[in-house]
Amino acid sequence: MRNALSIYVRVVVLAGVVVVGHSLAILPATPHPLEWLLFASLAVATGSFTINVASVEASISVADTFFITSSLLFGPAPVTVAMAFDSFLLSARRRHHWRRLAFNTAAPALSIWVATTAFFHLARVAPLAESPAPIGRLLLPLFCLAAIYFGLNSWLTAIAVGLEAQQSPLKIWREHFAWLAVGYLAAASLAMCLVVIVQQSSLVAAAVILPVLAVIHATLRSSFGRLEDARQHVAKVDRLYKSTIETLAMAIDAKDDVTHNHVRRVQSMATALAARLGVADEPTVKAIEAAALLHDTGKLAVPEHILNKPGKLTASEFDEMKKHVDVGADILALVDFPFPVVPIVRCHHENWDGTGYPRGVSGEEIPIGARILSVVDCYDALTSDRPYRRALTQEAAFEILSERRGTMYDPAVVDAFIAMRAAESGPPVDERPSVPPAFQAITTRLQQSGRHTVVSPARPSIASSDVMAFMSLARLTAGNGSRQDVFALVASLLGSIVPGASIAFYLGGPAGNVLTAAEAIGPASGRVRGLRIREGDRLTGWVAANRRAIVNSDAALDLGERASADADTLRSCLSVPLEVGATLEGVLTLYTSAERFTDEQASLVQVLAPHIAQALHAAGAAADAPRVQTARDLKLVSAR
Repeated sequence: MRNALSIYVRVVVLAGVVVVGHSLAILPATPHPLEWLLFASLAVATGSFTINVASVEASISVADTFFITSSLLFGPAPVTVAMAFDSFLLSARRRHHWRRLAFNTAAPALSIWVATTAFFHLARVAPLAESPAPIGRLLLPLFCLAAIYFGLNSWLTAIAVGLEAQQSPLKIWREHFAWLAVGYLAAASLAMCLVVIVQQSSLVAAAVILPVLAVIHATLRSSFGRLEDARQHVAKVDRLYKSTIETLAMAIDAKDDVTHNHVRRVQSMATALAARLGVADEPTVKAIEAAALLHDTGKLAVPEHILNKPGKLTASEFDEMKKHVDVGADILALVDFPFPVVPIVRCHHENWDGTGYPRGVSGEEIPIGARILSVVDCYDALTSDRPYRRALTQEAAFEILSERRGTMYDPAVVDAFIAMRAAESGPPVDERPSVPPAFQAITTRLQQSGRHTVVSPARPSIASSDVMAFMSLARLTAGNGSRQDVFALVASLLGSIVPGASIAFYLGGPAGNVLTAAEAIGPASGRVRGLRIREGDRLTGWVAANRRAIVNSDAALDLGERASADADTLRSCLSVPLEVGATLEGVLTLYTSAERFTDEQASLVQVLAPHIAQALHAAGAAADAPRVQTARDLKLVSAR
């Protein structure tokens, strides 16, 4: 775009230099020098009374009346030189860069020269100061002069502004220049009146037209003032909508910290994909930008235990989750957006073949914004880490999108997205604004309220054979044992609940931000014992940082290469925080080679977690005291 702008400016300036140079060469031979100098002086003098178009750094002036009059009376040479001189003065006063100064000088001079030359070619007359002609013969050529002068002058400027701002010149011309045609036509009409007065009376008599020009100038200035006020009002409303969108997006982030920044990545990719697909309609583009941030607004109404459940949702839970589409659309309908955000949000889970929800809309009946959003939303979810699985590679995500092409997703959108992402390098830009303290407080309260949340609402049952082991654990909470006693008893108790699982007790060190597997019991204990995990990292570190359980996540997310072995590969992970009040004693993590932990197993482990935490706390407090009882004294009873 910069190269195109540079080439364009050079071409226009070169053309302007040619016509101005030609006009200067023939100017000495132009008759009536005093008269055309007078009109040139009037044009330059009134040129300072300009009306600025602030939004595009352009301006108009009543001096056009005198320029057109001079062109009709004396031909193209005097008016071209006068126009170039006047434009140079105006641009120099504004201290424009030399390139803008040259363009602003050349473009109007070129425009008036072409328009004046076209007038005399069509009218087939000499300059009117030398040879008067019937007015009826001049009306059509005069209209063409005004149209060419306006069209060429406005389009030369609109193209330059469009190249500089990287916007459509047609859009700029329509918004800021098209309606100025009336002013140019009025200037041409007044110019013809001046010509008639000069021809039939004298130059002095032409002064009667000056009050009319003053009225036109005042009217245009008032009109431009109102337009500028309206433009500023629209810009203010646009900023208000954007701030509303950002606020709602931050509220969603505060509610669902697992998918942190997901919506902003989706927005970045969705707007880029819309541009690649040729979506240029401004209301649609703005709707996509807003919907990308707000498409999950309805999750504010989804219960915490469903929204943040790492494992697979049950049928009833999924039905509850589906409601977030209509809830979100209904919430956003109250905002009364000036662009179609609500239809996109309401359809972003609809499928191309009609199997989606909530209404089963299919094909092109789904808004293009929703079709774009669904593809981008899926891709970002697949390529992001989740507590229950690792992020997929870009190639794997592309493969899944291709499999769903024509069923879930619009084939054209999938093809364009894959081509776009394949041509890019690195993740999408994540421009996340700073989070206000109010939203930080919301996130903290939500995390605290989510502690000890049981993944399944079903009430767990404890077999009678486990009662004695549970009672022994209760005795340990009084401090009647060491940590090794706690480890042994918990391993025995959990071994009956989750047979074959490997159990790891991650405890904090002196630094407080690193967890170490102080004890590991089970088939994979050798791979786990001594493992160090920083708080916030991996699954165990995430549980420690957020004080929330994770169930049925990929064990490799926690153990990395240690999850795989020749004889045994750990597949699923269950991790719960061990808290006593506001103090984190550690994290209890279970690994299994089975596909998943059952809901009852997950519930029982979470029920036991506070008791295990209290036993570890009591054992730690009594660590320095003389041992008066042993594990044998406690008569630990195996559950089996």
